[in-house]
Amino acid sequence: MRKTILITGATDGIGKQTAFRLAQMGHTVILHGRNQQKGQKLATLLQKETKNKNIFYVNADFTSFSEIEGMVETLLHRKTIPEILINNAGVYEEKPLLVTDQQIEKIFMVNYLAHFYLSYLLVPIMAEHTTPHVINVSSMIHANNIDLNNIVQPKPFDANTAYSCSKLATILLTKKLAREIPEARINAIHPGVIDTKLLRKGWGGGGSDANSGADQLLFAALEIDRNTTGKYFEHSNIAEPAAIANEKKIQDELWNLSLELIPKT
Repeated sequence: MRKTILITGATDGIGKQTAFRLAQMGHTVILHGRNQQKGQKLATLLQKETKNKNIFYVNADFTSFSEIEGMVETLLHRKTIPEILINNAGVYEEKPLLVTDQQIEKIFMVNYLAHFYLSYLLVPIMAEHTTPHVINVSSMIHANNIDLNNIVQPKPFDANTAYSCSKLATILLTKKLAREIPEARINAIHPGVIDTKLLRKGWGGGGSDANSGADQLLFAALEIDRNTTGKYFEHSNIAEPAAIANEKKIQDELWNLSLELIPKT
């Protein structure tokens, strides 16, 4: 059955390759990126190469809450509400960069909080049309611990720690959302060690090609059993994340912190 699928961070790397393969299968694919010209060019290219006209692009810089809101408004205006949301966008920054009026560290903002806000806004709309299905892209190098008092503006700043904490936060969010919306299907996934711009920037490169990562996202989107939710996957199998990821108290505390940081509605 063909689905409508939104992929954040779809103009490069794993997201781009996943979008291409979903388009080949005939699904309606909504590409997200932060460069309008680049994103629209990719949508046109995918339409041409796959003979699939149901490829759309939506623009939003994930360092901006207002642009995330605009992205959701665009989806509503176009009447292209996804059945599946793949939260894939991610960054790695070597130096601390603070974004938004709240001065939030960029890795935490883009990798975690932007997806929290997008899901916060979009999942209830998805639920009006279908059973929401959300895939959160995490990493096997997610942290074993997290200090919620030192994550918004971490001092001292360490890029690897900030990245791994953002990926732990993604799993914590997955488990919290699954508790909050038990009828939905919400899982986190490690896509593999993939040779992307992010990997090259943070760790010097190496890893498998983007198709290998796309395999994992396709598995999560199309093959995970509909009754499986709140789980973390590695290599297409349920895996145990760091013990802290299962602590409901930490899940709840991160949720409450996130609600404090996002715009008040």
